[in-house]
Amino acid sequence: SSDLNSAKPDEAKTDSTAKKETYTYPFTAKYSLNWKPGDEKYAVLVFGSLKKYLDGDVKGSFTDFADSIEFLADKFHFVGKKDSLEPMFIAIRGQSASIAYQPDAWITTYYPDQDDTWVTIWATEQWTDKKGKTDSVYLVQDVLVKNDKIVRIDEKQRMFPEPMKKK
Repeated sequence: SSDLNSAKPDEAKTDSTAKKETYTYPFTAKYSLNWKPGDEKYAVLVFGSLKKYLDGDVKGSFTDFADSIEFLADKFHFVGKKDSLEPMFIAIRGQSASIAYQPDAWITTYYPDQDDTWVTIWATEQWTDKKGKTDSVYLVQDVLVKNDKIVRIDEKQRMFPEPMKKK
């Protein structure tokens, strides 16, 4: 059996004779569109931190955070020292008896204009609280890594609809 996670993707093939077409967009991007594939070691770093959090080792998960961190989520925005964010996450993680996390895909991108590496993850997170109630959410997490540390997490979520009740 082959390990899909260790498989090397085919190198991108480009046709050097193809004409580069210029497009006019009806909108202007807020951020650079000049990116290339990033170093996958940063995806491993992000997933390592996330795995520690899921396993209940919140302090351990914060070792990969920069001293100053920005965290954006639904109705939440934190900018400050990781030492102030960590107790919040210890409390949040403490509300769940268990958390399951299943990534659908991820991409690591490097933006040379800003020297930024972003890891974007699409995943489903399911948790069971201390009373046994289970819930889940679909997440898109954009994680900025600089100098081998997580400096920003921008998390978007989609709640799942209630299951249809049988008559």
